[in-house]
Amino acid sequence: MNNLISFLTGINDPDLKLDVDGLEETKNLKIIHLIKSGVCHCPVCGHKMLKNGFRQQEVRVKALPIANVPTVLLIRKQKYICPSMPDCPKVVTKLAEIDGIDRNCRITNNIKQAVILDLPKNESQKDIAQDHQVSPSTVGRIIDSLDNNFTPTANWLPRAIAFDDFKSGRFATSGMSMILMNPVNHRTIDVISSRTSKSLKQYFYRHFTRKARLSVKLVVVDLYQPYRPLIHELFPYAQIIADHFHIVAQAYRVLQKIRTKTMNYYGAGSHESRALKRFWKLLLQKVSELDNVRYHPCRNFKGAWLTNSEVVDRLLDMSPELKEAYDYYQTLISAIDNEDSAELQTLLNRKLTELPFKLQKVQRTLRQHKDEILCSFKYHLSNGPIEGTNNKIKVIKRTAYGFRNFYHFRIRILIALKNSHLTVSSNCKTKNSPSKMTA
Repeated sequence: MNNLISFLTGINDPDLKLDVDGLEETKNLKIIHLIKSGVCHCPVCGHKMLKNGFRQQEVRVKALPIANVPTVLLIRKQKYICPSMPDCPKVVTKLAEIDGIDRNCRITNNIKQAVILDLPKNESQKDIAQDHQVSPSTVGRIIDSLDNNFTPTANWLPRAIAFDDFKSGRFATSGMSMILMNPVNHRTIDVISSRTSKSLKQYFYRHFTRKARLSVKLVVVDLYQPYRPLIHELFPYAQIIADHFHIVAQAYRVLQKIRTKTMNYYGAGSHESRALKRFWKLLLQKVSELDNVRYHPCRNFKGAWLTNSEVVDRLLDMSPELKEAYDYYQTLISAIDNEDSAELQTLLNRKLTELPFKLQKVQRTLRQHKDEILCSFKYHLSNGPIEGTNNKIKVIKRTAYGFRNFYHFRIRILIALKNSHLTVSSNCKTKNSPSKMTA
């Protein structure tokens, strides 16, 4: 009989048995009548308690559906009493408890487990609640219960860390939050609600010991200047590595601006403007990857049969400034891809006056971060894993139609990432309330 109850309900309690009414089925509901009795010991003196009848009203508990039909357990619970005695001068009463159902809870634990298993899926909180016949508030409480499982270990940080910002909405004044990751094994460490210096300081000082912060030797980050003094303060022994994507993006944006400027110079409707608009992707492609073998007709050049390499040459002939920006962009890509410090040094040694005005700012920025770029050649680390994670975060936000609670948002992100389980602290016994987290 116990095997049948375990099979139907997923609750493994040897003292839980079928009641007289047994199983009952209506059109849209299955009802299982159960009785909970057995031996119970006094929580004060430890003596065996006396049975004192049953609870007057059956306890109604929601269980996992059977054959996609909602299932309810109606349980008669035994009452117990321990009379006063020298070891226990006070009368103690108790109600039978069931393994698999938390006290004062009307939902079985296996429903909560099923909800947790569905959290990594690309579903909204409301859809998960509908799938398991519970309310969205219940799903929210289950998410809150996971908070301790994703608390970072205070006395440990990896030797290398990477962080990058992403759009989170109203959780921060700037609309940007921060994700922290280990760039070596791509394991997410945590999500921070705001990217401001004040928030980052509060987070690291509150959650990690000085010993943990001193163990960090490498920090991968973009070229945002305010991060530099913050990193030196939080991680005194760390070297900063400039992320390759953000390095190349400096020249990429200027090349696009100069291309647009050239289009406006020739005017809308001109064949030069149409050609620059039609073949803009070829300008961003690496020179080594341009096709210079296959010919195809190009309407923008009066039907001439040209290779992609010849198309780029004709585009660059339209503007000396565009050609300068293109050469700078391609040289920078070559130096980064080949990790050629000599080529990079030659590029950064060019005088500012030799470059177009828009490229001069890029040149000054790259000179300022030259040591960080060279450091990236040595350690071969980047923010690539985080950039991929940012796309996953966008999908989570879009599916949920936004989040009103940052702590639900944070846990949905951490539980959706494949390697986030290694940040789980299973030894925690006290729950940190969301109010204790960095705002």
